[in-house]
Amino acid sequence: MKSTWKFILTLTVGLTVVLAIMMTAFSLPAVNSGINNVPIGLLTPNQESYAKLAKPLKDKGFKVTEYANSTKIKTAINERKIYGAIAIDAAGNLTVYEASAASAAVAQGLTQLGTGVVEQQKAVGQAKINQLISQTNDPRMLKVLTTQLAAINTKKANIIDIKSFPKADPKGTGLAAGALPIALGGWIGAVAIANLIKGKKQKFAAILSFSLIGGLGLVGVIQYGIGTFDGNYFLTSLGAMLGIAATGFFVLGVLEVLGNPGLGIAAILLILLGNPLSGLASAPEMLPNGWGVLGQLLPPGATGTLLRNITFFDGNAISQPLIVLSTYVIIGMLLFKIGNKSEI
Repeated sequence: MKSTWKFILTLTVGLTVVLAIMMTAFSLPAVNSGINNVPIGLLTPNQESYAKLAKPLKDKGFKVTEYANSTKIKTAINERKIYGAIAIDAAGNLTVYEASAASAAVAQGLTQLGTGVVEQQKAVGQAKINQLISQTNDPRMLKVLTTQLAAINTKKANIIDIKSFPKADPKGTGLAAGALPIALGGWIGAVAIANLIKGKKQKFAAILSFSLIGGLGLVGVIQYGIGTFDGNYFLTSLGAMLGIAATGFFVLGVLEVLGNPGLGIAAILLILLGNPLSGLASAPEMLPNGWGVLGQLLPPGATGTLLRNITFFDGNAISQPLIVLSTYVIIGMLLFKIGNKSEI
């Protein structure tokens, strides 16, 4: 039987909607990316200095928290409460604490901020000393001022990277590029199992096996093939296993309830939205307001955050991604249990 014109029109409109969603998900966050309440710390010698520096940082979109000392800053970075901090002592020396493993983009931004503040300090100091030089003919004073000017010219921000990627992949490219394989790989695996494996128990076992073996393989490639990770291989693999299980069981469950139409729903959530909104290439707070939050509620973003925090931040701040991924696993299992498409 030939397809009706109504069906053809409905299909083309539906495909256009999918295309529009794809373009929106990939292009809008990229075009409107920036600093949206990125949490950072600030350490200054007094409240006057804090107010003077905090205001422009807040105006740029940073969420600024004041810290009493560098030890507390380092602890906050490791606990994933902040991405980094700017510290200025009483002598005006500036130190930037950052964690490139948390976000290379934010770390680069903090470095630029710190360098900019130091350049402003140098400009003010140079102007003052040059003015004094122009007003004196005392050789000894000129020598002292010239020495001070030379010291100001060499002044620069002290950059301390608290948590960095390994030398094999210093920018974390392997993790940033991992959002699509995590989403697409789990989707393809679940679709293949749904269509090639017969029997509900057998499909369940296949997804479970795929999650276990796939998690070991995924982290193996990232850690030993690319060199992005350098943490405990088996602990990190457990995180990857949960991420693959979340995607796999969810897709399998949706397919079991809705059949082939479920493929489109799963693809939109996991690939078209999950990949660009994962925040792995920058940070969730670098995406437009709301988009980053949504991305962390989808398996690719939650999996990426979980792997990052297990590997580089001693397992801190993993509660949310664990809850998100476990929820997808549970929902997927429930849908798979009540569905009957494979029996039709």
